[in-house]
Amino acid sequence: MLDASRLEYVDPVGIALLFDLGHRRRGEGASVVYQALSPNLAALLNRYDAAELALPVAYRRHVGLFEHLGRSVAKHVRYLDDLLGFLHLCARSVIRTLTRSTPLIWTDLFDVATEAGAHAVPIVLLTGFLMGVIIAFEVGLVAQQFGAVILVVNGVGVTMLRELGPLMTAIVLAGRTGAAFAAQLGTQKVNEELNAISTFGLDPIEYLVLPRLLAAFFVVPLLAILADVVGLLGGALVMASAFNVSYLQFYSQLLKAVTPGDLGLGLLKATVFGLTIAAIGCHRGLQTGAGAASVGLSATGAVVSSIVMIIVIDGLFAVVTS
Repeated sequence: MLDASRLEYVDPVGIALLFDLGHRRRGEGASVVYQALSPNLAALLNRYDAAELALPVAYRRHVGLFEHLGRSVAKHVRYLDDLLGFLHLCARSVIRTLTRSTPLIWTDLFDVATEAGAHAVPIVLLTGFLMGVIIAFEVGLVAQQFGAVILVVNGVGVTMLRELGPLMTAIVLAGRTGAAFAAQLGTQKVNEELNAISTFGLDPIEYLVLPRLLAAFFVVPLLAILADVVGLLGGALVMASAFNVSYLQFYSQLLKAVTPGDLGLGLLKATVFGLTIAAIGCHRGLQTGAGAASVGLSATGAVVSSIVMIIVIDGLFAVVTS
């Protein structure tokens, strides 16, 4: 028996509690009786049918390997479709900027280029130098067995200019700059700054994304050149100290091994990689949901997506240029 003589007000949670007490399953002969319950509350309790409010039991279906694979592929296809639509908007923004009298805000472009380029020089130099040292040493040990140590210079030159120079630079920037772009734009979206920019009549893509795309377009090839130079220096140092190949011999063999086309291909790759990193980072940032955790997820997604796309694009370059 439930004495409700002093019950004057009940909120929705209290109504749900009284309803649950009255309709819960009990043993035979057991029941709940409401004593002195006001007519209006009694009307609320008798208004609903317990059978209609019962929730169906949700059974968790086992998802197989192929279904997981299919869902993952469909998810990535949807993401690529969204990314292509975002790139289309960016291209339209570039065309509007070039065809109208209002110039680009160059101060923003220089600030982004300084952050993404100048501040990344030390880590790019270190990575490029170590890549040259590792390639020269590992390949030199094998080539020494066949008396073809001088041909290691060919491998170091072609590999650094065509592949590892732009590739390692892009991977470093994907973890550094791509995540920064996603976190910056994601934080601005969480703080409603993007809505404020739109309220002022400004295009967020033109105001925030375009400077980052152009900065990556100009900065990444320059960083790739630095990585190439220090990588070749690292290879020359190893060849001179471990395999008795003088710096003059290294330089002479390098001129025979590489062509301007190798350097041009590497710079083209670096340019495409830079645009890919900036576009994915900005796109992930603009897709950020609510809350601080979403900013971290956007930054992580930007790094992962950028690295995967860089490797895919590099593979396409290898197939096309082979």
